[in-house]
Amino acid sequence: MNPFRVMTYNILEGAKDRLDVVGSVVRAAAPDVLGVTEANGFDDARRMKEVEKAFGMKGVLGPARSGFHVALFTKPGLKVEATGPEYYPFFHAALWAKIRLDHDQHVTAVVAHLNPFSPDERLAEVRALCRHASPGERSVLMGDFNCMAPGDAIDRSVLELPRNILARFIKEAGDPVEFDRREVALAEWAGFVDVYRKLHPKKPGWTLMTTRFGAALRARMRIDYLFATPRFAQRAVSAEVIETDESRRASDHYPLVAAFDMAGMGAGKSEKWIPVEGQ
Repeated sequence: MNPFRVMTYNILEGAKDRLDVVGSVVRAAAPDVLGVTEANGFDDARRMKEVEKAFGMKGVLGPARSGFHVALFTKPGLKVEATGPEYYPFFHAALWAKIRLDHDQHVTAVVAHLNPFSPDERLAEVRALCRHASPGERSVLMGDFNCMAPGDAIDRSVLELPRNILARFIKEAGDPVEFDRREVALAEWAGFVDVYRKLHPKKPGWTLMTTRFGAALRARMRIDYLFATPRFAQRAVSAEVIETDESRRASDHYPLVAAFDMAGMGAGKSEKWIPVEGQ
């Protein structure tokens, strides 16, 4: 079996007139499962069909009252056996799907777009997502977390942001300011593994901001993540931020892709799928 590829991508307000270039980025990355944040407009059936055609994948929507929907897409041949949205306490949305890969392999994929304004609200959202970190699960949790991870260096460009924007990431104001990193710390404490950081301990891995909007808001931050439960994370063979000419103009975020070696990962006693409470 080829490596199982998972991709998370904030496509900026539904890609609007950029679907062709966003679709090109997705097809070039060739993910088996794709989590999309800012799937704005995808609640329109005609638009969803256009997106599915552009990606070459089948989609499931996680609606958000804010209009900033999330979605999960799977390549042909994969079966979505069950799916469900996460509503409370999400400012935007989160969505899970149990995906069967073949007769004895399945993965639970979760995509989330966390609160862009409040660290405390983001922490509550992560707390709700931690249920997917059950030790027996093969789960991937991905999306735009709008926060920084413990240990990540702060690029000078972030400190140059207007203070009203910088305040979204601050735990305590001062000189120097203290950035709030509790959200990722809680996800890791609950059992999730930061796949990119596991494979790249020292690379910055910035996913924001692309050069699309010029230098004015070109802060370099890592706020898009792909986590996996421990046994699944052990199967990670690669993780990369896709920075190409196309991805630089497709969105304000770069996509993140990870690949997992699924060989020999059948549903044996040690790696049996255990339903998550509520599913």
